[in-house]
Amino acid sequence: MDAGALFLPVQLHADMVFYVHSGRGKVTYIEEESSERSSLEVERGDVYNLDQGSIIFIQSYPNATRQRLRIYAIFTSEGINADDPSKPKVEAYSSVSNLLKGFETEVLRLGFGVQREVAEAIKTAKIPPLIIPYNPHEKGDEEKPNWTEDIVDALLGVRDPEEFINNKKKDKHKKKKDKKSRSKAFNFYSGKPDVHNCYGWSRTMTNKDLDALHGSNIGMFMVNLTTGSMVGPHWNPKATEIAIVTEGTGIVQTVCPSSSNPSGESRRGHRGDERGRPGGRGDEKGEGKGWVRCRNTVFRVKEGDVFVVPRFHPMAQMSFNNDSFVFVGFSTHMGQNHPQFLAGKGSVLQAIGKEVLALSLGQENSTAVGKLLSAQRDSTILSCISCAEELEEKAAEEERRRREEEGGGKGPGEREEEKERREREEEERRKEEEKERREREEEERKREEEERERKEEEERQRRKEEERERREQEEKQRREEEERARREEEQRQREEEERQREEEERRREEEEGGGGHGDEPESDEPLLYRLSKKLKKRYRAGTFKSG
Repeated sequence: MDAGALFLPVQLHADMVFYVHSGRGKVTYIEEESSERSSLEVERGDVYNLDQGSIIFIQSYPNATRQRLRIYAIFTSEGINADDPSKPKVEAYSSVSNLLKGFETEVLRLGFGVQREVAEAIKTAKIPPLIIPYNPHEKGDEEKPNWTEDIVDALLGVRDPEEFINNKKKDKHKKKKDKKSRSKAFNFYSGKPDVHNCYGWSRTMTNKDLDALHGSNIGMFMVNLTTGSMVGPHWNPKATEIAIVTEGTGIVQTVCPSSSNPSGESRRGHRGDERGRPGGRGDEKGEGKGWVRCRNTVFRVKEGDVFVVPRFHPMAQMSFNNDSFVFVGFSTHMGQNHPQFLAGKGSVLQAIGKEVLALSLGQENSTAVGKLLSAQRDSTILSCISCAEELEEKAAEEERRRREEEGGGKGPGEREEEKERREREEEERRKEEEKERREREEEERKREEEERERKEEEERQRRKEEERERREQEEKQRREEEERARREEEQRQREEEERQREEEERRREEEEGGGGHGDEPESDEPLLYRLSKKLKKRYRAGTFKSG
């Protein structure tokens, strides 16, 4: 569920145990034969159980990182007739809309005691998707009642709201006590793991850890392996294990416990491939249709994958050298359910005895068996560097040889089918490659288009900047030219004024000289005085130039 979403109300047809993988939210439930609504705040690692017949709805809280609320759930098979082929199969839950919309309008009106327009609105309304966006904070704190409240009250058996409120007040203390005892979920990340060392940790959950699981036959477990580690060989004698990979990748090996497979060779399985799994159906020669085929398998799993190991099937889970491996699982039995480990001091093989075990393994003496039993003291989580890589490579090689051998011993019809299958696979591979090629070309075209647009934009910006600089340079030159012209004009005016002053001075001197003492020569002193006075004027006017 996206952050800020609502999983609309459904009614459970079977007991449900759920695990919260990520996010935070609130699970609201109304138990069968009860009109009391209870809620449970959930977060990563929480586990809880809800009984069949309950009505539930789930709200995911908004958060800054928009982390989704992811919930894994398992439903009891007897509640939906999954184990009985003679009975019709039933869905794990049904939406509340399915509980109402199937009835005729008049039946709804009389059955729920509402007005006809209310019943018609229920019948004609479009069914929304099961998960919708939801943010209650955007609504007002006090909303006016509407026709939906009438339907919900009637659905829960509440005819008189006043009476319902009074009953709630009377049973307030009892309800709080009951809700408190059931409201706390079990969390895998709180508390101490059952096994914890430098190679990882594991933890199991039973009805002793969660009161809500009393009466349920479903348990849970979580395993967290560091890089290059392994859960030692073990089997579950009472429960089938259904596991979900929540982080990383790993290798799972299962061993067929049947004596009909003495070779003990490994087969490389695939997720969802029944022929490559324990308990899958085989169709090889000598095995009729419907016969259950059991064989050893090795398969790789990654985050989001689901794998199933039936009870009594020995198994081991391994992490790669470059990645951790975390998985959480459901077990289908809640009694005294203790996995049996083959290695370590707590191994069930220790109780058999070296002599008997040696005979069982075809050994002439018990020396090798004694070393086998005493070499490893730990049993649960062990170091196993490169085990996953080597096992995957070996299983792939064995699978290749097996396919080659099977291909050589087939009849004409089978070979033709094999040829057609390979052609289909080749065609699918070509289509996939063509699709990937087109996607790469489209991505390359988009990148080139974006690069071209980026360069064009840069070129436009560059030209725009050059134009701006050019205009600024022209404006600067124009101002300098105007300033130079202004200075030249001022200089010309000063020179003209000086010339006029000199001309006036010359005429004045001539006039003064013409009205003097006749032919009597002028003295040198007045002449020098006049020249000095003229030079001073020219100097002050800025027109004096040295010869």
